[in-house]
Amino acid sequence: MMSEVGARCTVLLVGLLLVGCAGSSKSVEVAYDRASGQTTYETREMRIEDIQMTSGLQQRNRFYVQILGTCTGDDCVPSQYSMRFIKEGPQAVTVEGRDVTLTIGSETLRWEDAQTRDAGQTATIRSGVFAKVSLSSKQLSTIGGGSSMRGTVCGERFTLPYRTRSPIRSLLTRVEQGGTEASDNASGET
Repeated sequence: MMSEVGARCTVLLVGLLLVGCAGSSKSVEVAYDRASGQTTYETREMRIEDIQMTSGLQQRNRFYVQILGTCTGDDCVPSQYSMRFIKEGPQAVTVEGRDVTLTIGSETLRWEDAQTRDAGQTATIRSGVFAKVSLSSKQLSTIGGGSSMRGTVCGERFTLPYRTRSPIRSLLTRVEQGGTEASDNASGET
């Protein structure tokens, strides 16, 4: 029979383990698909701040950025990545064009959407990916490492603070380390 102190310690230990597991989230998922022979690297969604795409009650919408990279092989490193802009929430938004501009420190990166040149190109987005750009490894390093980042997507300004971009830095570290473990825990940066 356990003593009362032993029982309390066991309950405390189990409680701490549960809190620790619930509080951690994966910043990078790495998956290898045997059928296609491809490895996918995917960051968790990073919340975009200061975006004014919606107003009033529609501010229940949330906007995120996520990085995705794929390559062929079990122990490979992507040479290109995709930066996806994602909308979640109940209200639809209308976007005109899908141009993206990012300013990281003194460097500016631009991607122009071919449809933007066609006047009157609008789209209504309810949820999901509403803009996507391709990034080189060097551009991803610049985005992850810059102390400040602001940008525009579909003509709307936003910021993505350094602490929010920690999954990008975790992805870069994970790629540098090589291997294809199932996932990588958050780096602990806040």
